[in-house]
Amino acid sequence: MGWELRGGRRYLYRNRRVNGKPVKEYLGPDDQFGFGAELADNLTHVQRRAAKARALERRADAEFRGRIGVLLAAAGAVNAALRVIAEGILTAVGFHNHKRGEWRMRRGLKHLAEQIDLLEAQLAKPGPLVNYQAPAGDAEAIEMFAKARAGDAAALERVRGVIAARGWTGWLGDIGQQATRQLIRAAAANDPVWEAGITEKVAALRRELLGPNPTALDDLLVRRVVNGWVAVHALELELAVRPPGERKARDYLDRALTRAQKRMTDAARELARLRRLSVPAVLTRATITPPPAIAPSAPAALPPAPWHGTGGLCGMAGNENAPIRTAALAPQGDDPAA
Repeated sequence: MGWELRGGRRYLYRNRRVNGKPVKEYLGPDDQFGFGAELADNLTHVQRRAAKARALERRADAEFRGRIGVLLAAAGAVNAALRVIAEGILTAVGFHNHKRGEWRMRRGLKHLAEQIDLLEAQLAKPGPLVNYQAPAGDAEAIEMFAKARAGDAAALERVRGVIAARGWTGWLGDIGQQATRQLIRAAAANDPVWEAGITEKVAALRRELLGPNPTALDDLLVRRVVNGWVAVHALELELAVRPPGERKARDYLDRALTRAQKRMTDAARELARLRRLSVPAVLTRATITPPPAIAPSAPAALPPAPWHGTGGLCGMAGNENAPIRTAALAPQGDDPAA
């Protein structure tokens, strides 16, 4: 935009695009009353506001994509880890994936050692995903945990005994349960009331899918189905309540929902396939006690740990009925969705 001198007079023009082509548009003359200058000033103001609106629109689009990306990444990571564990157990008890399709019983187990080595390599992580801290009032456990993490072999042996004696195996050992908590936290968007509601629904859905006499493999596959349910419905709610106004963003969300739906249906299909197979007796005997309908109170030996911060997943280390606000977890008792 600028003034141009034509025939001894100044005229205000601006450049803009029409159908992709640059066009010079006449706006008005420079007159003695100053109307031309006023017009130029107003146009400059309008252009600045339009540029600011475009910047805000780009920022909102980036935030939206980031929010959806976090949810998808959480669901994908949870699904991948549980799938590796489930496939490893199936392989260990004598099944094989026939032509990448159905699982069938293997006559021999000559490749068992290689499969176990591959599984351990896939599960190797450079560092812990969750920081488990001893209860704040338990000085002995705090000191013991610190020494064990520093490489003290004697402290590590004592830690194992303390974990077994105090009933902390589920708190410190069940990574599948921890994955569900982290996914619930992402879906609830740091709303503790919503986290509590999702946790209760997840616990009820999981009890229903497990049935009366679940096996260890049932528990793993049901966990995948439940995690998929959380991801699918969180994305569906996003699409219904906060639909993107821009077409590309809507397409992105729709593709994310489609991928989450495929993960859930794949997990449900594998669960149904497992229950049609003749599972060896050694796996059938490894049963999982169904969780109670009402969460029991925390044992006296495990004092409740205080909340930290304001944001987070339903990550109470031992009780999914109450959310933890950080990734540093302390024991809280039995978990109704375990």
